[in-house]
Amino acid sequence: MAKNKKKIIPFVIVIIVLIIAIYFLISVIQPSSLDNPESIAWDETGARFLISNTGNGKILYTTDFNQYDILINEGLTNPRGIKFRSDTLLVADNTKIQVIDVKQAKIVESINIPGSKMLNDIECDKEGLLYCTDTGIDKLFIVNPHTKEIKDFSSPLMSKPNGIAFDGPRRQMFIVCFKPASPILAFNLDTYNFSIFKETIYDNLDGIVIDDLGRIYYSSWGEKCILLIPQEQNRTILWQEDLNAPADIYYHALTNEILVPLFDDNEIKRFKAD
Repeated sequence: MAKNKKKIIPFVIVIIVLIIAIYFLISVIQPSSLDNPESIAWDETGARFLISNTGNGKILYTTDFNQYDILINEGLTNPRGIKFRSDTLLVADNTKIQVIDVKQAKIVESINIPGSKMLNDIECDKEGLLYCTDTGIDKLFIVNPHTKEIKDFSSPLMSKPNGIAFDGPRRQMFIVCFKPASPILAFNLDTYNFSIFKETIYDNLDGIVIDDLGRIYYSSWGEKCILLIPQEQNRTILWQEDLNAPADIYYHALTNEILVPLFDDNEIKRFKAD
C-alpha cells in the first residue's frame, strides 16, 4: 500500500502541473476580447486604436476591430476615459490618472486625485491641462500634469458628469451627464463658469465629440442612440438608433468616422460622419 501511494503522488503532481501549464497556455494563446469597452483613442505612434476595457482593467489595441491584443494588463483598476497625447495614453482610472508610455507598454506615472471617487472621462486643452469628470462626486478636476496642481469645480447644473469634449474655438469644454434629461453643459476655460449650452430631453448621456465640421455628437443610454447637432446648431437629429449602452464615443478624423463602444454588448460600431 505504501509503495502504491508513493507511485500515485508523483503522478498526481504531474497531472496538476500539466493542468496549470495548459491553463496558462490557453490564456496566452487565446485572443483578447472586449470586456465592457468604455473609451477609444488613436495611437498616432503605432497607427492603431486603443480601447479601455473597464470590465477586466485592461487596455487593448487593434487596427481593424476584428482582432484585439493587450497593451496593458496590470496596474489598472477600472480604466474608463482615455486620451492619447505626445506618445502617452492618459487614463481616468477611479481615483488616479494613469500615464502610459505606449512604446514601452507600461505605466510610467500615476497622478493621485485627492477626493476623487469615480473618474470617468478625460480631455485636454491646447496648453496640455487635463480635464477629468468624476461621476461619483459630481465634480470636474483640472490637472496640470507638470506641476501636479489640481483644481476641482462643481455646479448645481452638473450631476453625474460623464463625457467631456474640448470646444477649441470657444475655449470651453462640453460636458454631458448620466442623468435623466441631461443638458449639454459648457465650462468656460477662462472664467471657470458652467452654463447650459443646450437643453435635451434625452436620458443618461455618456459620450460627446465634435467632428472637423463642428458638428456635435452625443450618446444616450436611455434612448439607445447617437444624437447629432448640425453646424447651425438650430436642431437635434436622431442620427443612429438601436445602440445598446453606447459609451464614450470617439471621432476618428482620418476616416471621418464616429466609433461607438457598446458597453454591455462588448462590441464597437463604426459610422461614417458624412
